[in-house]
Amino acid sequence: MKELRFHGRREPRYDRVAPFVAAPRLLAEAALREGKHVQFRPPWLFLRGFTPEAALLRVDRDPIETYQQESFLDAVVVTDPTIMSEVNVLASLKPGGLLLVNGEGSVALTGKARVITRDLIGIAKAHKAELTPVLLGAVIGLTDLVRLETAEQLLKGAEGRDRAVKANLAALHAGFESVRGT
Repeated sequence: MKELRFHGRREPRYDRVAPFVAAPRLLAEAALREGKHVQFRPPWLFLRGFTPEAALLRVDRDPIETYQQESFLDAVVVTDPTIMSEVNVLASLKPGGLLLVNGEGSVALTGKARVITRDLIGIAKAHKAELTPVLLGAVIGLTDLVRLETAEQLLKGAEGRDRAVKANLAALHAGFESVRGT
């Protein structure tokens, strides 16, 4: 079983889904399309605004029979690097686990995590897209949790203008390529 936790902040608005919630939701949907079993726990639905929150995703080929709160994470994704001074993002991460941080520069952490830092917001801006497809592509590129083609199908089926769908697909591929080979 693969377990991932996504950290981020939500804006106090109902009309947008935060990328740290939308990306694992899309990953869960892609895994379901591939016949895998999924548990997805988004943060509580209270609008607390700018408070650090986390979403948990579990994916396995076999039925997931655990509902415990404790997790043994294979990867942690941080969409806002300022969270790392407020929350121990490495909690429950397996030794040698992966930490993907959206930001510029390097991250100094104590622990045995494999840290990868990418400017995912910069990639999203370059493609005139949201952060969610870039984040989705980066996570797929690092974990091989689902196939990239499945994520493409999900984005192609999304409602919106053709230009937005093309931008999201380009951003998905750019996020995927930005982490390949690391």
